Amino acid sequence: MKNIEVKIGDFLGEKVLRPIRSKRDIILLLLDTMKLIVNPEGSFSDDSGKVIICVDKMSRIFYETKVKYFSFIFPFLIENINQNYKIYDNHTECELNDRMISLLISIFQQENLWGSSLEKAMDIIIDSAEEYEYSDIDTIWKLIIKLWHMEDGYIRYDYDPVNEDGDIHPLYHFDINYSSAATYKIGLNNPIKVNDFQNILNIKTKCSYLRIV
Repeated sequence: MKNIEVKIGDFLGEKVLRPIRSKRDIILLLLDTMKLIVNPEGSFSDDSGKVIICVDKMSRIFYETKVKYFSFIFPFLIENINQNYKIYDNHTECELNDRMISLLISIFQQENLWGSSLEKAMDIIIDSAEEYEYSDIDTIWKLIIKLWHMEDGYIRYDYDPVNEDGDIHPLYHFDINYSSAATYKIGLNNPIKVNDFQNILNIKTKCSYLRIV
């Protein structure tokens, strides 16, 4: 497995600590992270947390902080060229450089992107493309659809002493899915390291088992 590690830094760190409640939250965090990867802010302290991108048969992005780890799909290709990271979409063959990522962020920041009509969504996309002087609307549309319809596979490991409540809300647990209607919790008897978290989600390592008690 190829692992790429990047320190989070203060700007992204504040975003990583926010609760994820929707697909839009995941997409915006993914895009902000990609922006940091292709255009680093500078050096960060060791306690800022880190982003780990694992690319193999699975392709996931992991976030590690002092209080939680969480992960979801990384839907693009990434390569290291002379210590500079390049991110590509394999369907459109588009490089997601700093300008393209900023354009996508500006589109997904629009809360009413899908709220009214397809015509309104296209107006938002076209206006944003003009602002960033990007004329290939077809590529932008394909990237938006890819991000919106991707299976995100969100899972979070929590250490939560504030809300601990015995077997109802264990101190250590996994939260799976992000909406209140679909989420469920799996308790753990002991804390885990981020490497354990990665191995649980890696289909090429030995399977982890649930013990029903």
